[in-house]
Amino acid sequence: MGSSAKKKREKKSDFKKTKLKVGKARPKNTNATDTSFAAKSIVLKQQSLSESGRDPPTIFNHNLSLLASKADTQRRDALSWLTNAIPTMNATSLPQPPSAILSKAQPLILDGTASVRSQLLKLLRVLPSDQLGPIDQVLLYTRAGMSHLSTDIKLSSLDVLDWLIEAQPESTVSCAGGWVKTLETFEKLLSWTGAKGTTGSLTGDGKWSATKPTVSLGSSKLLVHQLNSLTTFLNAGLVRPVRNEDLLAIQAAQCWPLWHFEAHLMPTKSNPYGYLNLFGKPRDTKSEMYEDPEERQEAFVTSGMYRAFSQDVTEARKEGGEVGRAAAGVAKALQLVVDVG
Repeated sequence: MGSSAKKKREKKSDFKKTKLKVGKARPKNTNATDTSFAAKSIVLKQQSLSESGRDPPTIFNHNLSLLASKADTQRRDALSWLTNAIPTMNATSLPQPPSAILSKAQPLILDGTASVRSQLLKLLRVLPSDQLGPIDQVLLYTRAGMSHLSTDIKLSSLDVLDWLIEAQPESTVSCAGGWVKTLETFEKLLSWTGAKGTTGSLTGDGKWSATKPTVSLGSSKLLVHQLNSLTTFLNAGLVRPVRNEDLLAIQAAQCWPLWHFEAHLMPTKSNPYGYLNLFGKPRDTKSEMYEDPEERQEAFVTSGMYRAFSQDVTEARKEGGEVGRAAAGVAKALQLVVDVG
């Protein structure tokens, strides 16, 4: 009997509400977790972020690795540090070759932060232009940025393209896919495909429409920049570099009795026969390398882009203002197709 009465009281206590006095704290549960402890931090001296006591190559490589950081402020600060450090170092004494620096920095062409892209362009301008290595991957990121949805990224990518043409004009237009694919990117951005019979910038009466996607999606500043960059690109691809006959004669006299001495020297760049694509996948006509202005002109004409550009730029010049002046530069560059060869 006693045991049965005790069990009944315990069952009733489970449903009995505890009456608390004013100012008295509620008793803790028996299964409550003690959170009164404090976490302690462990600091290792060799992981200090201060630059004192660290050799310059380590600091250089550390900032180079921060280009892949998820924080935009770290990416921007790392670019700024590299921009200030590279001019103070000799090109041969850099901890990493300029081609490796460019390979790490090229994904930032598509960065969503404007300050990072602006600082990236400053970094690119301080890199030695003769040691950039293959630029086909940089051009790939640049074309992706030119067709980006963001107008700001489009503008900054055009700045990168202008830098590429200024730094290495021949390599920009002659690398794999550098000529045809870049022209196709401009063709799609400007909607200059009316002469091919596809939906483009020409209206039913054969006139250029001012309400085409390039104008409606972007600003006149973007359109002017696109036209100016296209002019620079066409000039770089269709104009043959002027040969200095006097300099060639002096070089031939210095190497006499040898002829074509420079053709028998060891190559100074990595993978010098990469353009042959001996072990790579078969390329199509768009991914081919066009190393001669005549070859680039033929590819430009046979693809139909020359006809489309010539027809649409005539109507674009009628817009007047900055757009008309920029279109006039494109029209002048297109005349090189007739003059070359």
